[in-house]
Amino acid sequence: MKRLQIALLDDHAIVRHGLVNRLVQEPDFEVVGVYARSRELMAGLLTHPAEVLLLDFVLGPHELDGILLIRALRVKYPGCRILVFSTHHDAATVILALRVGARGFIGKGEDMSQLISAVRLVASGAVYLSADMAYRVAEATAVNYDGEEQSRDDAMRFVSLSAREQEVIRCYLSGMTITEIAEKFSRSIKTISSQKASAFRKLGVMSNNELFRIKHIIESV
Repeated sequence: MKRLQIALLDDHAIVRHGLVNRLVQEPDFEVVGVYARSRELMAGLLTHPAEVLLLDFVLGPHELDGILLIRALRVKYPGCRILVFSTHHDAATVILALRVGARGFIGKGEDMSQLISAVRLVASGAVYLSADMAYRVAEATAVNYDGEEQSRDDAMRFVSLSAREQEVIRCYLSGMTITEIAEKFSRSIKTISSQKASAFRKLGVMSNNELFRIKHIIESV
């Protein structure tokens, strides 16, 4: 019997251990790669190809993750179907992940049996979303009034920021200074300033005033 080849990326050892132990209980599943870092994953898939990749959406500092990682994987390994699993599963994040090439998205709070079903569905070529997630995605993509599409675009740009850039922007919008944010996260003022500038470029804003105009959109994400 041909077994389904599965790879896994998560930066938490306990999560990796638990998932592998459950996946190998399925007689038609074969775990061909278990990775803690995105760099290891990109290299490992070359020698140990996978049909389905279970991909954590948010990784640790200095890691390529989220939308950028999905895009890179789709370019280098177009035949590998990506199933994202994450604690971050708001509608905007899910929509953006699917738009750039993920074939499914499942929250880490779901039952393990649901994850097994999701892996099989994605392997078959279908797209997996839980019923609740599918409803929220449909609701978020419905255009009900002028300007809603622009609001969605702003939300999409925000979730495409790195986790650290999102932290900086949220703190800045709450009224914290660059110095206060640097102290909060034990980073240098230069690092925080660079992360703020990078976030501004990705969000398409040129000034603090423009950022505060989309504050309500960012806070809803």
